[in-house]
Amino acid sequence: MDSSESGYIYQTRAIVVKWDNGRQSVLLTDIPSDLLDASEITKRYFDRWPYQEKRFRDVKIPLSIHRVVGYGKKIEADERMKEKYASIRKSVNRLRRKLKGSLVELEGIDRDLVELHRKERRLRENSEVELGKRILGAADRDELKECEREINRLLRQQREIEREHKEEFKKLREKTKEAERIRFKNKVYRIDTELDQIMTCFKLSFANLCSFLLSECMDDERYEILTLFESFFDLKAIATKTGGEKLIKLHENPKDTVHMERLKECLKKLNRLETQDLEGRTMQFALEDC
Repeated sequence: MDSSESGYIYQTRAIVVKWDNGRQSVLLTDIPSDLLDASEITKRYFDRWPYQEKRFRDVKIPLSIHRVVGYGKKIEADERMKEKYASIRKSVNRLRRKLKGSLVELEGIDRDLVELHRKERRLRENSEVELGKRILGAADRDELKECEREINRLLRQQREIEREHKEEFKKLREKTKEAERIRFKNKVYRIDTELDQIMTCFKLSFANLCSFLLSECMDDERYEILTLFESFFDLKAIATKTGGEKLIKLHENPKDTVHMERLKECLKKLNRLETQDLEGRTMQFALEDC
């Protein structure tokens, strides 16, 4: 299926390749059988690996093509989440109105519990613990026990109130938790991948230019991208325009004589190509002492 339209089907060839180890692969192509038969299609697929797939794999890691290097984003209102939040808040308000009397009682119990917990903490802080036993004066010990009994009584009263409307309180907790979770999610960032596609295209173009430089100007020598940057591309330069020519003078690195000798030969071959810039000027390169 290649479309949301009902009955729309895109037809293509499927060529089954059975391997000696019992596995099989399926190759898809839109080339008609009267042009290339199954064996020729299979050969073309595996011929492509060293020429295209392997080259792409070799440049993917050093150029970080597998990573998102840049993208635009803009904030937009998420109408679906906005409606969901409004619906949940409506349910919460309805449940709170239904449980209004019970909630008022629970709020009163919570206020009393706050005061009792403060009193309990104060009494515990004034005591000492020796060999796992809390040491208190008789008056403070009685006061602490009375405080703990009152706390337990209020907690039982609290559970009893909630038990009378068990399902409603359960739904209220769930809805409140969900409302808090999506509270600030009514805005979303839309990612614009166009810039990333441009950067990926730029990286691949740059890799192809590096490959062209090595094959045409450096006798098919093999260099890592990092080495090319450190030894050649990071050299300082001054560009001057004179009529229909643009002269680029690279500053030689005296500490890297081996690469500088290779670069001189490379620039001679590059100059013979008479490369032009976007304004039509012929670019010439030269290597000079700093």
